[in-house]
Amino acid sequence: MDLGIKGLRAIVTGGTKGIGRAIVETLATEGCAVAFCARNAEEVSGAVSALKIKGMQVSGRALDVADASALQKWVHDVATEFSGIDLVIANVSA
Repeated sequence: MDLGIKGLRAIVTGGTKGIGRAIVETLATEGCAVAFCARNAEEVSGAVSALKIKGMQVSGRALDVADASALQKWVHDVATEFSGIDLVIANVSA
């Protein structure tokens, strides 16, 4: 499928399992650079490794979106790393 999003930069909260993981994989497959977060550091690390093996441009960070300062720092760090953010997918709620 071609969603016309190749080259865009995206962030996804809750990107290690279920719908969130499917969102991350779909965006990355479509050519987006994708950063995602989740609470479990091991799951984040495992997801990043599995997706990078497939050649996808992804990064991940363990954080709890209920921690406003950690969430804000992550968004800032991703914007710096990717030179901006085009898409925001709020897959979890705090």
